Amino acid sequence: MPIDFMEIIRYCDIEKDLKNLKRFPASRESLEAWERLFSLKGLNETPGIEQYPGFGQIKIYKARVIPLRENCGKSNGYRLIFRILEAEKCQFLIFSRHGIYKSEQELKNLIRGRI
Repeated sequence: MPIDFMEIIRYCDIEKDLKNLKRFPASRESLEAWERLFSLKGLNETPGIEQYPGFGQIKIYKARVIPLRENCGKSNGYRLIFRILEAEKCQFLIFSRHGIYKSEQELKNLIRGRI
């Protein structure tokens, strides 16, 4: 039986998000490692994913990404916001960390601007 892989599309401003995280040693590597896991496991089998409320019919999800080369757990790690476009296709919208945005509302407004 063939394995279906989740196709991942990064939002064009994801590089800006990574630039905002430049003080952290392995933000890009952490994102890439999570991408590999997610592309193999998908939405239901990847740990640390939950639906992000407040977007009506559009299903937005947030995932906690464990930082590589840092001595902290996933609660102090990165947050990835994404949406499912099709059964095997998703789009990453925001890659962030707690404290980068002043408020949860600011983050939601950025998500709305990217969807």
